[in-house]
Amino acid sequence: MFVAKNVAMTKIATNKHSQNQYFMKKKSLKIIKKDTINSEVRRKLGVSQEQLALILGISRAHVSLAELGTRFHGSGPSHLLANMYMEFYELETGSRSAYRSLETRLFMNEEYRKALPGMKTQEQDCRRRLNELKQELAALKQLARDTEHAIIVLTSSVSRLQEDGTALTKQQERQITGINLLKQKAYDRLLTCWEPEQAKLQAKIEALAGEARALRRYRLGVEKTHKPTRKK
Repeated sequence: MFVAKNVAMTKIATNKHSQNQYFMKKKSLKIIKKDTINSEVRRKLGVSQEQLALILGISRAHVSLAELGTRFHGSGPSHLLANMYMEFYELETGSRSAYRSLETRLFMNEEYRKALPGMKTQEQDCRRRLNELKQELAALKQLARDTEHAIIVLTSSVSRLQEDGTALTKQQERQITGINLLKQKAYDRLLTCWEPEQAKLQAKIEALAGEARALRRYRLGVEKTHKPTRKK
């Protein structure tokens, strides 16, 4: 008699707990309109109206009318939709832990195994381009130095031709004219390799170096977290 009474009380308590959960869900769902629940679940699932109709076992037209608020689902589809909405809500608010199932982990492990070689190749290609840009910057700096030196040498040559103060010969005039033309070309060349151009190239190098580091961190993180193994 005592045991039967305890069993009965346990059933009552269990039913009461289930009812409380049900009414709490109903209370939460009152905040959201039924047509909004329909579209929200569909958006979160990332499916079309036709695909949602397949899940709920109804027609696409029914789903469309439900989202417009002119028609409501039956008890079966409504219950399934409400449960889906509540599960999304619990996952997003943290009241339910979002863990990856074994099936998901195995799927991702296989996909990461396929992707890792490509990720490593992308990282290597990024570092190869980085080295090329560094060499280009070094060459640009050398060209700028050589050009500035050329301007100094050409300027000195003109000064030496003019330093004695005597009248210039026709040959000296031709020499000075030629030197000045070369000096103007040197100034034009300097504008293609001076500091602003070097700064642009340096910015590309820093961006590419950051990308290479990010790719490496991501790849190592994947290898450490998911440990994708090769197929035997």
